[in-house]
Amino acid sequence: MERWQEVGVSLEKFLRVSTFPVAVRFLERGEETPEKVRLPVQEAGEPMALCQAITFTRRRGLTMCLDRDQSSCPLAVSALGWDDGEGLDFLPAFLLAMNYARDEESARLRAEGMARLEKGRYGRIVLSPLTRTKVEPHLIMVFGNPAQIMRLVQATSRWTGKRVDAGFGGIGGSCNEGLVRTFLEDRPRVALPGNGDRVFAATQDDELVFCFPASWAERVVEGLEATSRRGIRYPIPTFINYRLPFVELMARFGNTGGGA
Repeated sequence: MERWQEVGVSLEKFLRVSTFPVAVRFLERGEETPEKVRLPVQEAGEPMALCQAITFTRRRGLTMCLDRDQSSCPLAVSALGWDDGEGLDFLPAFLLAMNYARDEESARLRAEGMARLEKGRYGRIVLSPLTRTKVEPHLIMVFGNPAQIMRLVQATSRWTGKRVDAGFGGIGGSCNEGLVRTFLEDRPRVALPGNGDRVFAATQDDELVFCFPASWAERVVEGLEATSRRGIRYPIPTFINYRLPFVELMARFGNTGGGA
């Protein structure tokens, strides 16, 4: 896992994020679970939402493992392919009840637009802090402020020459638009944390999500390194060599600011 841990160190070095970048692996049926993972019932005494497990990993440094029985959020359960299709019934009703959708048609369209993994293919998901990951990641997820996410966008666009895709649905931000859609589309993207992320998982007002396939790791790190060499870095350098507007007025009265 040393390679991935080095990627984590580089991301923390160039971005100075306040929480751990997260290694994400979707475990197929029959794939072994790493040793010493933590289950929601061990940490919270009951199942939890995927966004809450992400917070346990990125803020507390725990390697978390969820399956259907350990998951409490129907949106994430549907996105991970762990339901029997009830998500397509639940989600429109939820959107209408919460006034996220103005009518049944808009609720249906929003529900159908949510990303979903192939039903039953992946039985569990493991989340591990990247600098000490216990899994070979499929994805790497970074939470940061807009300036930090900008740096990741710059690093990615350096390789593609294109804008980075973003998903701004206002719900299912980290789980659906962040993890699942990035996995399905196999390319980096920015996601806007949803209300659930903020209410239930303590995602802060200034945080965005950047998620990228593990196959992109070297390119992202190289992009951060290359742009940093030209002074494009975080914290953002500030140009403060400004000529104050009252310098001429001060000179008229013999005070040039030159000191005693």
